[in-house]
Amino acid sequence: VVKAQIIDAEDGLIKMVVEKGSKRIMGVHVMAENAAEFIGEAALAIKHRMTIDDIIDTVHVFPTVAESLRIVALAFYKDVEKLSCCV
Repeated sequence: VVKAQIIDAEDGLIKMVVEKGSKRIMGVHVMAENAAEFIGEAALAIKHRMTIDDIIDTVHVFPTVAESLRIVALAFYKDVEKLSCCV
């Protein structure tokens, strides 16, 4: 994530648990220094029964650490290592 590179906070992990078939987000685990910046979005996604497609279609400000959730959701469809910085 570009913002993480800018602020030198590239260590961390995000795990998104998704229901097979419906693609509904069941849980999100975040271990990162800046987790507080975007864990609220993950909680709302779970509460409102959002899918990974909903997260992908949500406009995320760039560059922010919060765009990490979108990248994690995209990883269910493609290898995010091969994407340009500004997907």
